[in-house]
Amino acid sequence: MTGTTHPQAAAYDTWAEVVVLLDEAANRGYRDSATDPALHSTALAAHALAAAALELLPVEQRARVDQIPPPAAASSIVLIRTAEAATRRHPVEDLPLGASEIIVAICDLIGELGA
Repeated sequence: MTGTTHPQAAAYDTWAEVVVLLDEAANRGYRDSATDPALHSTALAAHALAAAALELLPVEQRARVDQIPPPAAASSIVLIRTAEAATRRHPVEDLPLGASEIIVAICDLIGELGA
């Protein structure tokens, strides 16, 4: 079939985007914690989630992460919420095995932030 994308390939692209969003949320949280120390714990959580999400991508799919440009300026909380929203683009069955645990942890973090 030409002109179509395999659902799992599209889901891997989305999962790579989730990794990038969480990683950038961590970077911005660390940066902004200089003026708002409460953001340090948010940055740590986003960093841990980004690392765990990256580990779920098969090794041969991890290059997808490097192909995604950093998101436009936004707060770490907005980036975390954007990552969670991205996970809803595909059925969880199409995402990497174990994604549901990461999604739940993202939702828990959003709940803790009151975002």
